[in-house]
Amino acid sequence: MTAPASEALQWPRLLSQKRAGQQRPPSPPAPGSAERSAFESDYDRVVFSEPFRRLARKTQVHPLAPNDHIHNRLIHSIEVGSVGRSLGKKVQAFLRRQHPAQAERFDDVPQILQVGCLVHDIGNPPFSHAGEYAIREWLDAHQALIFADRVSPRTRADLLLFEGNAQGFRLAARHDNPACGYMRLTYASLGAMIKYPWTSDDPRATAKHKFNVFSSEQALFDDLADDMGLRRADNRIARHPLSFLTEVADDICYRMLDMEDAVSMRIFPERPIKELFLKLAGNARPDWSLAQVRGQAIEALINEALRIFAADYAAIMAGEREDDLKSAFADRFRDGFAEIAELYQEIFSHRAKLGYELGAYKMIGRIIKAFALALQSLCDRRDSFVYRELPFITRKCLDLAWDHTYVEQHHQRDYDWWLRQAFDFIAGLTDNYAIRISSEIEGILAP
Repeated sequence: MTAPASEALQWPRLLSQKRAGQQRPPSPPAPGSAERSAFESDYDRVVFSEPFRRLARKTQVHPLAPNDHIHNRLIHSIEVGSVGRSLGKKVQAFLRRQHPAQAERFDDVPQILQVGCLVHDIGNPPFSHAGEYAIREWLDAHQALIFADRVSPRTRADLLLFEGNAQGFRLAARHDNPACGYMRLTYASLGAMIKYPWTSDDPRATAKHKFNVFSSEQALFDDLADDMGLRRADNRIARHPLSFLTEVADDICYRMLDMEDAVSMRIFPERPIKELFLKLAGNARPDWSLAQVRGQAIEALINEALRIFAADYAAIMAGEREDDLKSAFADRFRDGFAEIAELYQEIFSHRAKLGYELGAYKMIGRIIKAFALALQSLCDRRDSFVYRELPFITRKCLDLAWDHTYVEQHHQRDYDWWLRQAFDFIAGLTDNYAIRISSEIEGILAP
C-alpha cells in the first residue's frame, strides 16, 4: 500500500492500537471506563518484563561504578521516560491547537511517548555500546566458524552489523515466543521507538551503523508501516512523528546525566560541569546545586525540542524529515552539546573503562563461540535427536540458556533460527551475568 506523495501522515492511523498478529485493533475502552487503554497496557507489559528488569545490571556509560547511585540502563530508561512524558504533554497541547476537531485523540500521546522511551534501550547487549562493537568485530573475525554456510545472507548481514535498536524492536514487537521476553506492544508505541526505519541491507545502515529492523522482523515492520501510513511514494518508510520526541528525550538525558555521574565519580570537578549546565539552563542561579541547575537545563532543552518540532511540523507530517531535532537547536544548545561531546572523549578514555571494554570483547566472543558450536552440534542431530544423547559440552552450553523441554520442542528448527535465539539470550545478558556465563563456559571448555 503506497500513499500518494501529497498525502500527509494522519494521526488516526499513527496512533494505532494494533499489535503483531492482529487482523484489526481491539475497540478502545468506552469513555469513563475503568479499563486500561491499550497504551497503558503497553506500559505495564514493559515494566513487568524480564528484559526491562535486566537493564538494572547493564552499564549506561560508567562500568562497575563504585557508587550505587551512578546510572545504569534501567535508571536511564526511567528518566528518559519521565522527560518523554513531560515533552509529550507539551506536544499534546500543541497538537490540540493544530487539530482542535481531534483534540481528544491526543489524550494518549504522553503515555505512548513514555512507553517508547522506556523501551528505547531494551535491546542493548551487556557492556553498553562496547558490547555492540564486540559482537560485530568478533563475528567479523570468525565468520567461517559462526556462520559456516548455514545462515541466510540477510541473517549474516544482520549479525555482522548487530544493532541494539533492532534487537529492541524484535523484543518489543514480536509475540510468537514469550519465553524470550517478547512484548507485542502496539504499533503506535513501536513507532515511537523506531529512530532508524530501515533494515541492515539499506545503504543508510552501512553509512550510519544504525538500523532498527532485522530481516527476521521485516514482514512485521512492513505491516506496521502500512497500517500507520508511513510508507512514502518512493517506498521508503517515514519516521513516526513521535519517534523524534523519544530520540530527543534520550539525547537530553544521557548528555546531562552522564556528566553528572562523571562528577560523582571524580572524573571531572563540579565547577566546569555546573557552568556548562548554567549556560544550557539560561536562567538558573549560580548558588543552586548541580542537580537543581541540571533540572532547569533539562526544562530548557525540552522547550527547545518542542520549538523545533512545532517549527518543522509540516515536514515531519509529510514524512520528509529524517534528522534528529537537536540538529536544529539554537546555537546556545548546540554549543553546549558540542562541549559535552568533547568531554565524552575523556570519559571514554578513562583507564577503568578501557580495561573493562577490552575484557568485554574476550568474554562476549567466548560466549558466542560456545553457543554457535553447541547449536551446530544440535542441528546436526535433528533427524536422530535425543536430548540425553547430545554431546556433554553441547548439553551443558544449551542448559545455560534454555530448559531441556524448550530444546526438545524446537529441535527441528534450523541453525539460522537457533542463532537468532542465541543472540536473544546473549543480548539479554546483564554485565554481571555475562561475566559469570563466560567463566562457566571457560570451565566447560577447559581441557
